[in-house]
Amino acid sequence: MKNRVSPKQNARLGMFYLEEAVLDVLLEAKYEDKCIGPAEISKRGGIFRDGGRENTLHDAIAFGILVKLHSEKRVQRCTQPNGKGGWKLTDKEFHERREDTVE
Repeated sequence: MKNRVSPKQNARLGMFYLEEAVLDVLLEAKYEDKCIGPAEISKRGGIFRDGGRENTLHDAIAFGILVKLHSEKRVQRCTQPNGKGGWKLTDKEFHERREDTVE
């Protein structure tokens, strides 16, 4: 069992892919000139969003990823047209991601 991946390694990989999904959704929203909330991010990214039988926080996974990305200064808060809080890429993150997609 030398090549077995540990649970922590799997968690790190999962976090990486969740972060990339959230950042890609926000990149798409930036091109649409939209500020979007965790619910829309979860829907667009296919991220689990149910509150379950205990009726806990919906979109908790996306929100947790957003908090982490915010602490890394990769996303920032914004206000959606409906007045609710939302999220968008920082200008720095947008330019770095844009450069990755422009050939």
